[in-house]
Amino acid sequence: MLKKSAALLASFVLGWAALAPSTASAADIFPIGSTGYDVSFPQCDGPLPAMPYAFAIVGATGGRAFTENRCLSTQFAWAAATGRPPSLYFNLKSPVGANAEEAATGPAGACQSSDERCRGYNFGFKTAQHALAYAKAQSVTPASWWLDVETTSSWSSDTAANARVIEGAIDFLRSQGATIGIYSNPVQWKIIAGSYMPGLPVWTTTAPGAAAAPTFCSKGFGGGTVVLVQYLSGGFDANYACRAEDRVPSAAVGAPVGPAGALATIFADGDCLNVRGLPSTAGPRTACLATGTAVTLLEGAVVADGYRWQLVSSGGLTGWVAAVYLRLGAPTSSPPATTSPPVVVPTPPPGTFVAAPVFGASRQSLVVFNGGTVDQLEASASAGGATGVWAQEVTGAYRLLVVGGPAFVNAPFRAAFPGGLSRATALTLTR
Repeated sequence: MLKKSAALLASFVLGWAALAPSTASAADIFPIGSTGYDVSFPQCDGPLPAMPYAFAIVGATGGRAFTENRCLSTQFAWAAATGRPPSLYFNLKSPVGANAEEAATGPAGACQSSDERCRGYNFGFKTAQHALAYAKAQSVTPASWWLDVETTSSWSSDTAANARVIEGAIDFLRSQGATIGIYSNPVQWKIIAGSYMPGLPVWTTTAPGAAAAPTFCSKGFGGGTVVLVQYLSGGFDANYACRAEDRVPSAAVGAPVGPAGALATIFADGDCLNVRGLPSTAGPRTACLATGTAVTLLEGAVVADGYRWQLVSSGGLTGWVAAVYLRLGAPTSSPPATTSPPVVVPTPPPGTFVAAPVFGASRQSLVVFNGGTVDQLEASASAGGATGVWAQEVTGAYRLLVVGGPAFVNAPFRAAFPGGLSRATALTLTR
């Protein structure tokens, strides 16, 4: 691809870092602004998405490193029905558990059992080697390869060792002339790989829906440009191919309103302004404050979904609002005629999720918890079909609750949340 003209490169999705094995232009793989699907072993015995779809990606592995998707060849044939060359992805993990012996020797040499970074490189290299060998055995030649880097797989607490696993896989695929990208999201990438910056194209998870998908095109990680954004649609994993303009922050973001502790006034064009439990257009709405309402700015501002979200309080209510609708300063003595009392949304019962979890092929679901005890969280997660819950504590660290797990396994999670979890807590469920 790097030998093509600049005009051709400009027409394609940005960021490819290696030569493609296909002669098709990259724009033919993921046409910008289009939608496609990804499928894998969970769909082996069920229906596959129906046309129309512009592109497709298939899992080569069976959900774990060194496993195989038994219906790869048939799913690849389904993916090729678009007329565009399909792509493949495979799962990565640390050299623990099954196949850990593969890490002992390899291109990094014969590793000491205590040398996680040496072992990690060998394991990543061989994981990619196994996936490519299986694809060849199934007579499958993908247009690009994506490395699945998720917290649902087993990883070391040493992010540098995890980065070596990823690096080993990248180096093998580069040696084969493959086009490479990374499937993850900014939160999971930081947990797993820390500050590692391979600078490869990004396929990110998981937007709350098709309408929000373009706003995730600016949520890159690892020094890479977002090419694809995944979201759930009709029980399948759908994917949006980002346009260049999707990666430009919206003018709605605006500048900071003012310092913490300052007063501001809502100007929502005569309407009320939604207050949300999370800094996102997908965050649960807790109230709607009328134009002319005074709020106090709190410490906290986040840019997400094309807006700068400001944490505010008003009359005992605390939440996030789009800062573009705030004006620094107290209300005038004669507030606008459109001022009306806050429209308060009833508080949902604790111990529940805002919406039922929906799991895609990645076996993950992003949910918002309405607050409650750890026991209530575990019960709701179990009822929703989850086997694990990832939550972020105040230090920024992530803790795993194993649903139905023994007390000693879940002790760190309970210690991190001794009083339970607050309302509008974002969580990642796995199964």
